[in-house]
Parts: sequence; C-alpha cells; structure tokens
Amino acid sequence: MTTISTPFWGNDPSILFDKNEIVQIWPMPTMTMEEKMNAVSRMIILLSLLGFLCTFSIRFLIIGIVTLFIVWIFYQSYKSNNNKKKEGFFQDGRNQSSQIKITNPETLEVNLRSEFEDINKKNPFNNVLLTQINDDPHRKAAPPSFNPDVHDDINKETKKMIQYLNPGIKNTNKQLFGDLGERYQFDTQSQWYFYSTPNTKVCNDQGAFADYLYGNMPSARNGNAFALVQDNLRYTLY
Repeated sequence: MTTISTPFWGNDPSILFDKNEIVQIWPMPTMTMEEKMNAVSRMIILLSLLGFLCTFSIRFLIIGIVTLFIVWIFYQSYKSNNNKKKEGFFQDGRNQSSQIKITNPETLEVNLRSEFEDINKKNPFNNVLLTQINDDPHRKAAPPSFNPDVHDDINKETKKMIQYLNPGIKNTNKQLFGDLGERYQFDTQSQWYFYSTPNTKVCNDQGAFADYLYGNMPSARNGNAFALVQDNLRYTLY
C-alpha cells in the first residue's frame, strides 16, 4: 500500500531496505514520485549485484552507482521544478490563466464612455475632422479600436452611416448585410481601408512643439561659437 509520506532515498537511504517496501522494485502508476524513484533504485541495486555475482566484474557496481546518481539528479530537478510551479513562477504560460485579472465590464464601459470620445455614425472611427480644429479643439481621444466592444460599436455605427448617406435605400442593414457572406465581406474587406489615426486629439500646442524641435538649436545670431564657424569652408559637420 502506497503512502504519500514515503521519503526519497536521497533524504533517507534506509527506506530502500524498509521491510514494508523492499519488495517494491517496479514503479506503478498508483505510486508517488518518491516511491517510483525508490523502486527504480532498488531494481538498479538488484541488477548491479546480480551482474557482479555472475561475472565478478566491478564494472556492474560502477554502472549501478552512476545510475543511482543520475536518478538522484533527476529527482532533484523534478523537485525544483515542482516547487517553482507551486510558488507561482512559470515559463510556458500554462498557469497564466489563474494570474489574469478580469476587468469589471461595467467599469470598463464607464471608462470608455467618460475618458474617450463617443462613437457616432458621422465619424465612426473618431478621427479629427478639419472642422473640429476650431470648433472642438479640446475633444477627447478616440476609444481604442482594438478593444472588442469598441470594434463592434464601430461596425454598428458604420452601418448606420451607410444608411444615413443613402436615405433612398430602405433598410440598408438588411439589404447590404443580410446574409453571412455579406457580413463577412464587410468585416474582412470593406473595413480594411479605414482606421483610427495614431493621434486622435487636436494638436494645438504649437509653441511647445516648436520648442521641442528648435529650442536648443545653436544660433549664430546669439553668438554661439560653433554656429559662427559653420560658414567656414574648412568646417565639416562630421
């Protein structure tokens, strides 16, 4: 009968000759890792002794000792990896799902509505319009289009825009996007050519931008020694 508390022989060598477990020389699926390693080690010792008694060659004893050392290294490596997984350190990403924090959908919806510009049928991607430079210079940024909810809203408002621009066609959503093939074409082809620009806010701080570009540039007018000699034929920019 297997027990979870059975130690590995590297921690307690006497376990290999315990009267209750000495007959376990073949690892079984119901055994713990420690019991499997102990069973394999007993088999190695038994085969090494049988080989030595049959041939009187010390080579079998050396092979047995080396094999036991390999078993010990294997168990230590297994134990180290097992402890890392218990402590939460992982590399292959299989345990990452338990570490991911799911954002409250209601909180995300509130942030999308309060921190970003609203999506509408006249401007589904919320790019800056020329009229907004003067009329709405402090407009908010467009919501992130890579967000699944925002992506769906953009598609819905785009369909509304098509109906808005084609008032003579009744129910364009049904006539143009009624079947699966038309909806697939809309999602995968029609929307390819449209996107939100990298900057979706009105850039009106021209002074700061100019200072960023030219603020520290040396000038001959200010008497900078390096700028004064740049017109010299012997001067190079290298």
